Amino acid sequence: MAKQIYILGGGLSGIYAKLTNPDAMLIDRDDHITISTRLITIIGGMENSYAYKPRNIDLKENVKDINFENREIVTDNGKHEYSKLIIALGHSYNVNNIKGSTNIAKLETIDDAVNIRKRLQTSKNVTIIGGGYLGVEIASLINGKKVTIIDPHDRLLNHSSPEASEYVNNMLLARNVNITKGTKVMEVTGKSVITDNEEITSDLTIYAGGIYGNSIISDLPIKTKNSKILVNSKMRSLSYDDVFACGDSMAIDGKSFPATAFTGRKSAVVAMKNAMGNDIEFKYENNGNILNIDNNYIFVKKNGYRKSFMVNLIKKYVNGKTDKSLNKLARLKS
Repeated sequence: MAKQIYILGGGLSGIYAKLTNPDAMLIDRDDHITISTRLITIIGGMENSYAYKPRNIDLKENVKDINFENREIVTDNGKHEYSKLIIALGHSYNVNNIKGSTNIAKLETIDDAVNIRKRLQTSKNVTIIGGGYLGVEIASLINGKKVTIIDPHDRLLNHSSPEASEYVNNMLLARNVNITKGTKVMEVTGKSVITDNEEITSDLTIYAGGIYGNSIISDLPIKTKNSKILVNSKMRSLSYDDVFACGDSMAIDGKSFPATAFTGRKSAVVAMKNAMGNDIEFKYENNGNILNIDNNYIFVKKNGYRKSFMVNLIKKYVNGKTDKSLNKLARLKS
């Protein structure tokens, strides 16, 4: 039997898994990484290269299937036998439950960000589906348009404290952003968004709602939820002891937490260490998240928020740490 640990996916979680164990084999279809948390900056006018980083991977192949019984990964270039498998295939946005979903712009790639930036030049009415971190940040950087946020919850940033939600809500209202809460989107046309209680004029509709795992996961013979692999607190699959998942590819049944870079990084390290024979539990810690509203960084915490010059410095430190990890991966030998 093979003694090789494989990592599927070279996003942030896959990278941290690889850095935890450089001997593991990393498979990804691209030799670069798109830093999803930076795509929004391209909409705001940053160069594409800010969200695009080269990296060193072991096998540039596209994963087609996984045979868990035979411990085989099937790619467009053949089969690979693993002893332990870590799945870090990233996320996707599932908008198929919304009628007219082809009229919705998603933010998954650099091309998506460039497309939204171009369309903003001619759009007058912009609707954002989702009032989480992404939706709030997108709304805050759009100027000179009529912007509406639609969210199904009773407040924005529903994973954060009520104080932070109210503060951000008021900041957006001061920018003349319309906020519709407790509302479900039923249909999107090229000219409007139809909710369960009104029709909103919209010539550009952007999806910033909840994320799902990679669509390939939903077709695998393994226990899943929203295209994410169900795991225990040690990131081990509930279906197979030799399979682990992390980042946006994992879900813990009965628990919910926002998809952040911190969660992706920590779950990847736990998954790899346990695949190597350790016995470590993943414990979610709500250490807060940094939110950019109108070029002002706000530290949104579990019990409130903070806005100060120090938050800007923390954001620069986090970005620098991410770049350092990517540069380290680029230097690893295949």
